[in-house]
Amino acid sequence: MNKVAISLLCLFVVPKIALADVTPVGFPKTIADVSFEDRVAVMAEGYQPFMDKSVYKSLDIAEGEEIYTDHMIATIEDDPNNNTPPVVAPTPLPTTEVQPTPLNPLPTQPTVQYNTYTVNDGTVIENNIVTDGACYPPAKDTNFTNKILTTGKYERISPAFEKAMITVFRKEGGCGTIKNDPCGYTCYGIGSSPKCSGVVVKTRAEAEDFYYTRFWKKYNYGKLPDVISGDIFLASMASGPVTAIRQFSTFLGLPKSNSITPEMISAVQNYNGDIHNRWLDKRNEFLQKVARERYHGSVSRGYTNAIILKRKNGCHVRPVEVLTR
Repeated sequence: MNKVAISLLCLFVVPKIALADVTPVGFPKTIADVSFEDRVAVMAEGYQPFMDKSVYKSLDIAEGEEIYTDHMIATIEDDPNNNTPPVVAPTPLPTTEVQPTPLNPLPTQPTVQYNTYTVNDGTVIENNIVTDGACYPPAKDTNFTNKILTTGKYERISPAFEKAMITVFRKEGGCGTIKNDPCGYTCYGIGSSPKCSGVVVKTRAEAEDFYYTRFWKKYNYGKLPDVISGDIFLASMASGPVTAIRQFSTFLGLPKSNSITPEMISAVQNYNGDIHNRWLDKRNEFLQKVARERYHGSVSRGYTNAIILKRKNGCHVRPVEVLTR
């Protein structure tokens, strides 16, 4: 009996269920099929966790060029005369707000003459236009050696470069290997490691040739007016050429550039104010930020002393105490 009932069920009931109406169900829609408002809502929800994130580093240092600043750090920390405590509050220097100036017309600038000993033995013309002119002699300082250690080879070729190299040799000392310095064996700021210059020099004369060829000429610092060219060269030694030039273009209110451009030169020529000290104000702010955020303030004083030395030794800065050979 049970077998008969099951057979009848299979013959009459199941077919009717199988033939019942089927309701079509659409496939799930993609993001392209939903309304614009729904897409905005979905995207906003997806981006929410990343609202406070940034892909940029907090310091404006070009990739691969941190090595220059690290070398300065190693030099300062290895100095036996450096008595800086582990943490030092940054020593602020007077800052001046920089206002971008229109490129035209050229401002009328007074010409001031200084007729005693100068670098190149010529008359210093204090304006933002002259290039390859004479520079004032270097100034004595309490934190760095008071000796002129250049060979004098470049005094006639490029006085602004010569004046800057006098400062380089006063800061960089001699040759040797500094603990924890990634540049390896270093002479006069030139590291032998491939991470740095990858060059071994033995004398100051070789160092001068290296800096003139691989920095001054390669990056066209000499095309800038004398009032600022040495300052940008010195900044490139601390932070790397790309970083220094980018910072300088931003300082002038121009788009960031990796090289000296005609627009930069024109902006310097038309700059209204003390470009030498205002630029060093900005460099001081940057280096103090490096000192705080990367080195907990331990090298703040060293950076400050270097800025003071550079302030007193710009090409067009009259020395209070003249340094002679």
